[in-house]
Amino acid sequence: MGTSMQSITKKTILGFRLAFFALAGYWLVIFVLTHIPSSMIKPPKISDKLMHFMAFGGLGLLMCYVTTSDRLVRRFSIIAVIGMSYAAIDEYTQGFVRGRSPDPMDFVADTAGILTAIAVYATLRWVYSVWKSRTALAS
Repeated sequence: MGTSMQSITKKTILGFRLAFFALAGYWLVIFVLTHIPSSMIKPPKISDKLMHFMAFGGLGLLMCYVTTSDRLVRRFSIIAVIGMSYAAIDEYTQGFVRGRSPDPMDFVADTAGILTAIAVYATLRWVYSVWKSRTALAS
């Protein structure tokens, strides 16, 4: 018997969960920010690799949150493949933007962010299920 973690919100717009719109909007922001010519933006004073890690970590967490399958290995594998594929495409297409260039180490940071997000989400999901089963036994 698998335990499924229900979303915090079940509110929908036109049949789509709000989390789906958050994921789509976040993904669009990442795409736009990584395809603005470097001469047009002034990045914050933190490591470029840390920004990649955090951006793709957020993307990974949202992908985990939006999906609901209890087939966890398959679910998280698909999320990892989609996230890493997008990271590769994102790095490749930056080569067509003035002032930007593909960087394999950015891809590594993106991948680390996605995989860390999956690990954090899976751990929190497990902790939640253990807590839920213990509180059910106590009552």
